[in-house]
Amino acid sequence: MPVVAVVTILAMAGLYFWLFIADDLKRDADGLITEAWDASTPGAQIFFAMTEVNIRDKPSTAGSSILGKLPRGSQVTGTIQPGSAPDGPWLKLSDGNGFIARTNMSESRPPVLIKSLNDQSWVADGLIDVWASTLADSNLLDRLREGTQLTLAGTTADNFIEVKLADGRYGYLADATSILKRLGGKPISIGFNLETCAFSGEIGAEFEKIGAQLRAQWQALETKEFANESARQNAYSALEGKSKFIRLRRSFEGLSVTGLAQHYESQSLYFDDSPAKVMDVFRAQGFDIGRNGLFTGTELYAGIAATRGEGAAYGKTELGCGV
Repeated sequence: MPVVAVVTILAMAGLYFWLFIADDLKRDADGLITEAWDASTPGAQIFFAMTEVNIRDKPSTAGSSILGKLPRGSQVTGTIQPGSAPDGPWLKLSDGNGFIARTNMSESRPPVLIKSLNDQSWVADGLIDVWASTLADSNLLDRLREGTQLTLAGTTADNFIEVKLADGRYGYLADATSILKRLGGKPISIGFNLETCAFSGEIGAEFEKIGAQLRAQWQALETKEFANESARQNAYSALEGKSKFIRLRRSFEGLSVTGLAQHYESQSLYFDDSPAKVMDVFRAQGFDIGRNGLFTGTELYAGIAATRGEGAAYGKTELGCGV
């Protein structure tokens, strides 16, 4: 009897397993296979958001709705879908929850930006290396020639600048501190003599060119025949009151030098920076400048102030000197 009972129990257990448990296990296995297939969608890649990006219901900015947003650094998985101009390729999310413009995504997780440069445009002033990341073992992404235009996103804690290249890729420039000083253009030195209002170096050379042009105009007036003395005086007065402006693109100690002007009895140097910033830089050069922006230690007028009138078209701040 005990043997019969054991055999009967085993038979019932086998029947129960076959009817219920085996079927559940098969369904679970099928589910795992389906999930594995979904996770390994052909062409699926991992990407990271380089900015705050929009998730759209269609692979286009036109005629689509925004489903949500991803903050910078977010990781997603998807496949690249072709797109048309001006949007370019799109990333189709593997979970089926929308599309993201590929131009806003990178295959590497972006570092934290400690200062935004607001997509400022900068033209490389020499050969410059673009790295794939800020890590010491980073790959060289590209080597750009002088004159290449870059879009600057921001600076990192380890002294790199994140840039966006013309083809949509993101990269990193080393020595951010040096580059920030050169954003205004070619770095130059500025020598300024308070006693004579004269500038040296490249700025001085530009003023010399203007001076030569003005002297030539005066000489032309002296040899010109006029109908009467009144016409002569009008011609002389017009030249005396006329200012000669030149646009520049130079950088000086982090300042952007944008122009200069020769007036009848004074000279001006223009900057695309605030008066306070320009004052700080020239104070660091050893000049004594009052809170009102006037240089001390000279009998001539010399001061730094916000531009006005015609000079406003050449910069935000003017360093003027004259009588």
